[in-house]
Formats: sequence, C-alpha cells, structure tokens
Amino acid sequence: MRLYYSVSSSGNFGDDMNEWFWDGLLTGWRDAEPDVTLFGIGTILGQKILADHGRVLVCGSGAGYGGINGIDRSRVDVSWVRGPRTAAMIGLDRALAITDPACMVTTMPRFSGLPQGSGGAIFIPHRSTARLDLDWGRIGRHAGLRVVLPSGQAQEVISEIAAADLVVTESMHGAILADAFRVPWVPVRISNEFNDFKWHDWAESVEVRMQVQDALRLPRHVWLLLKGAKDRMRALRKGQIFLPKDAAVSPGPAQAAATDLGEQGRRRVKSLARTFAPAIEVALGRDLKRVARTAPHLSRDGVVADRIDRIQDRLALVQRRIDRDLGRA
Repeated sequence: MRLYYSVSSSGNFGDDMNEWFWDGLLTGWRDAEPDVTLFGIGTILGQKILADHGRVLVCGSGAGYGGINGIDRSRVDVSWVRGPRTAAMIGLDRALAITDPACMVTTMPRFSGLPQGSGGAIFIPHRSTARLDLDWGRIGRHAGLRVVLPSGQAQEVISEIAAADLVVTESMHGAILADAFRVPWVPVRISNEFNDFKWHDWAESVEVRMQVQDALRLPRHVWLLLKGAKDRMRALRKGQIFLPKDAAVSPGPAQAAATDLGEQGRRRVKSLARTFAPAIEVALGRDLKRVARTAPHLSRDGVVADRIDRIQDRLALVQRRIDRDLGRA
C-alpha cells in the first residue's frame, strides 16, 4: 500500500507521525495491495483528494477541508473515520465514526512508561501560528507555559505531551494525544486557520462538549503582515516576484514593478514587523496565561479505552485483508 498524508514544508507532528505510526499497528501493510493508498491520520477526506488516489483504504481520517458529498464505495473502503460529523458528511453508518487513530500511540511500547506529569504546563500553537515571525520563548515566559512547536520531531513532541500536566493547544493533535495520555487540555483559537469542524468532529467522538478559548484573535492585516514579511523580503532580495494568491495583476514589467517596494518600502516592512511583534508577544503571552487558568477538558475515564478497543477490532479486519493478499491467511 502507498501512504497518503498532508506534508507541511515546516513540519507538523500530527501529520508526520503517519510515516512510522502504521508500522506499529499493521504488519506487512507496505507490501500488500500496491494499487491501494492508505489514508490515515489527518483531515484529508475531500472529493478532489480521493479522486486523485484510485483505490483507497480509510483508517480514521477526517473531513474538514474542501467539500465531500458521499464516496465511491467501489474504490473507497472505509474501516473507520475520525468522528460523527465526518460520517454524516459522507453518508456512513455512525458506528464507523470511532475516533482519531492517533490515540493508538498509547498502546505502543516506545511511549509506555513515560514520566507523566513531570513536564509542567505546555502550549502547542497551530502549525500556521508557529510560522509567524514571533519570539515563542518570550511568549512562553509571559504565559508561564513552555512552548512546544508542532514542527518538532513527532516522537519528541508526543513525549512532551505525555509528560505534561496541562496542555494548552491550538494544534488538534495536541488535544487528541493529551486526552489519550489522560492529560487535561484546553483548546485555544489564535490562527485564522483554526478549523472548528474538525475539532468538534473529534471532540464529539470522545463525548466531550468542547469550549474553545480565544486568545488574541489577530486582525487579518496584522496576521498577513507577520506571516508574509520574511517571505516577501526574501523574494525581493532574490529578485523574485512575490504576490498574494488573490492578487489581480497582469504579467509583464508592470508586475515586477508592483512587487518592488524599493529600499524605503523594504525598511518600512521590517519596521512594521519589528513594531508589531513585541507588542503581540506580550499580549498573546498574557492571553495564554488567562486561557491556561480556564477549566480544562478531559474525556470520561474509559471512553478512550473503549475507542482503542474498537479501533483494534477494525485493525484486526484490515490485518486479515493484508495477510490474505500476502498469502499468509
């Protein structure tokens, strides 16, 4: 089988863990059914993505980006999906809405016996928020939280979550893994890319009525300035054209001229980024400190254990399929 998951240029532990995760759950899956693509951890169920992959086996994926109106059951096999909202969107029996497969890391030997509760309170930003030109160490000091960036090596980030005594997180997989390791968690919205659908899809799968906290919802123009300042300056230094995706500029010399800020313009971009960032760091740190004091979430005892049992039942069926294909049945 081939493997499909979302790949971020800066790294994102919740997606990157796919690369080794399935080897710990399914024996021989990489050698079986070479015309099938395994869809696992991630918000990757969309009409266009599925259409691009021929035969597909879905093991716990979720919807949330792009439309999907049913699936072609002749080429898409669903073992289970992330949550009830995904199941409803694609017309599946609710019994197939188990939960996100990432909770299965708690069954893997490499994550057993971790020193839980020794790592203090941590904050995990969304991968988009983490790319902003901000001093995350300074933000953490203002918040009284240790910042764990989602771009870190997946196994190390997971270990940090397991060892924490509180996880304030804008990364959904920060919450999923915290809940699986029985660490209280607080969901927080900063990024304009925070996806309510996928969060509630997962939360409902573990019977949590979730309240998302807001922390410094940045105005869009400030957000884009901070996010784009480095890329824009880098492109200009290399003499490249750098335009927002929705810019309506005809090609040719006029386009190049439109992107050339000139020396004065370049100084202004740098100055604005330097001016905004320290103030935002202080405000965001204080807001996160407030958020960390709100009532945390944690699914009821036994809920995640039940979902793990149900996933193991589904994986046993997938394993039989793999064994048959490899002639081991």
